Amino acid sequence: MTFPGRWTRVRIIATGVVLGALFAAVGKRAFNLQVREAERLRAMAEEQYLREVELPPRRGRILDRNGAELASTADVDSIYCNPRRLSDPADAARRLGRVLGMDRRELEKKLQQRRFFAWVKRKVTPDEAAAVKALSLPGVAFVREPRRFYPNRSLAATVMGLAGSDGRGLDGVELALDKQLSGTTSSVVGIRDALGRDLVVEGMPDVPTGAGSDVVLTIDRYLTFVTERAIADGQARTHAKDVIAIVMNPATGELLAMASVPTFNPNDPGEASGARDRAIADAYEPGSTMKTFTIASALDAGVVRAGDRFDCLMGKMMVGKYSIHDTHPRGVLTVAEVFKYSSNIGATKIARRLGREGLADALERFGFGRATGVGLPGERAGVIRPVDKWGDIGFANVAFGQGLTVTPLQMVTGVSAIAAGGVYHAPRIVSRVVQPDGSVEIPIALAAAAVPDHRVMSESAARTMLDIMRGVTEDGGTAKQAAIDGYVVGGKTGTAQKVSNGHYDPSKWVSSFVGVVPIEAPRLAVIVVVDEPQGGHLGGAVAAPIFKEIGEQALRYLHVPPTVEPVATAAKAGKAPRGTSTAEGEDAPAAEGPPTELPVYADTDGPGDDPALAEQWNAVAGAEGGRELAAPAPTSIPNFAGMTVGEAIHAAHGSGIELAFDDATGTASGVVLAQTPSPGPSSRGALCRVALGRRE
Repeated sequence: MTFPGRWTRVRIIATGVVLGALFAAVGKRAFNLQVREAERLRAMAEEQYLREVELPPRRGRILDRNGAELASTADVDSIYCNPRRLSDPADAARRLGRVLGMDRRELEKKLQQRRFFAWVKRKVTPDEAAAVKALSLPGVAFVREPRRFYPNRSLAATVMGLAGSDGRGLDGVELALDKQLSGTTSSVVGIRDALGRDLVVEGMPDVPTGAGSDVVLTIDRYLTFVTERAIADGQARTHAKDVIAIVMNPATGELLAMASVPTFNPNDPGEASGARDRAIADAYEPGSTMKTFTIASALDAGVVRAGDRFDCLMGKMMVGKYSIHDTHPRGVLTVAEVFKYSSNIGATKIARRLGREGLADALERFGFGRATGVGLPGERAGVIRPVDKWGDIGFANVAFGQGLTVTPLQMVTGVSAIAAGGVYHAPRIVSRVVQPDGSVEIPIALAAAAVPDHRVMSESAARTMLDIMRGVTEDGGTAKQAAIDGYVVGGKTGTAQKVSNGHYDPSKWVSSFVGVVPIEAPRLAVIVVVDEPQGGHLGGAVAAPIFKEIGEQALRYLHVPPTVEPVATAAKAGKAPRGTSTAEGEDAPAAEGPPTELPVYADTDGPGDDPALAEQWNAVAGAEGGRELAAPAPTSIPNFAGMTVGEAIHAAHGSGIELAFDDATGTASGVVLAQTPSPGPSSRGALCRVALGRRE
């Protein structure tokens, strides 16, 4: 037997030592990787190939004061595909583009990319989803996502705003109360490839998300419909650039309707480009409506009384090198007549008794020059120059509404303070917030700028001012077309030239009317602002008729009894109705004072027994604002059994049926299990209540 040589043994030993050292090093490294640094390395790896996918939350509903849905959320289908499974992307793009109404070339670019995942179209209608399923294309699949629906389409759109595809508010109430409306976001873990692309092959898991709170607004759906239709008709009649109207409860500051045209359909976000809530975002020179606050402030300060007389100099007065004119030259007028005939000269002389500081302080008390704090995005404060920069002519201009800007909301809120016996109530758009567990939160204010209620003038001075305001709608006043049969209306017209390139443009006007009805115990304060009307620009001819249309229907809807004998009834009896004058300039008899506590609106859910209102009410849910209404057409209530919420809403809209949901799941994601009434013939606008639940 031969033994290895000395050098051979040395090599073997050396090799063993090296291999042992290597094994020890590898073992140590393996121990460090597998034990000591395992968590850190696992986290680093997951960061490379795992991605946390956030699922959009289920957004809370927006309801009107009576619980009618203005915005809701339902689960709908979104379409995605794995382009690698498409044998012919060009043919798939052609077929998908045809049924989805999408550009074929854009789809083809998307489908020709060698990815594992690509969105085809998100949040599609039930008809679109059914059409795509019928194509049976390989690699094309569906996932359920929540989508925001606005069942009344353009109704109250400028107030509500809209929410984006990510479930976040973009404007209006949707943005102002986004925190309350948004639910709790949930997430799932997805996988991505080496290039960072999302890999979703078998679909996304159904992970529930926490529902947001419901927001109940102060606005009334039917009154908003009436208002939008009136201003749309007014815009068509006057060919105006835009028209704004606000209806407020002067006793509480609640906004019952706030609308402007042009408007948009929030179900189609493409229409929202350039849309805004003009009632709070557009500042304008108020013109003669500002005389309301000039005279009210002078009465409150005790520097004038309603019967004091002022020489209006037959319509022309010099202030330094400038001249002030009245539309209709008159001589000596009482304070009440200055307001009734809208004399600029009379308003200037009354303001002089009050003084610059006195007028400036009064305008600040009434809320001009600062945002109202209603809490909606985009609200402007208007502009009032510092009092030390007014000068003599500037002081006169402010007295009759030039050289300053206000918003429609500021103006109607100020007039509401007079109607409320001299107490300023900050405007409110939100009534309450209902949490998912049913608890109710009453938001005190939506914005830090909100002003607490405060007295701006004495009750007696406010009563006197209301009596003066009634003259405007009587014979000889500037707004006889605002008079409503059976009710005493008080208000003020405004007709102001617009500024263009630093100068007043004689071809562009803003016409307005702000009024209160009934004067004896005010229930409504309404403002109408018409921007750039064509063919006529006087506020009494342009804006006052729109006020009358809104006021008449609102009073009937709220069941406010007439306060004076209607003209038709009085004519049959051969006498003039109480509360009207029989000759121009004749003082009307004083009205009785309001009760100590002004009435507060009771929630109403329909037009009551009035057949004329009932016909209109049946068409509210499916009618665009401003469209002429026809008598309710016959239709049929569909069989909603087995439908998802989105499918039920779509079917109801197609049939003109209004839906109400009883949701047993608490997530509005089940299917319809029962309905009342049963499928069958009905009339458009009928209400069908459906019960939701899980399939067994």
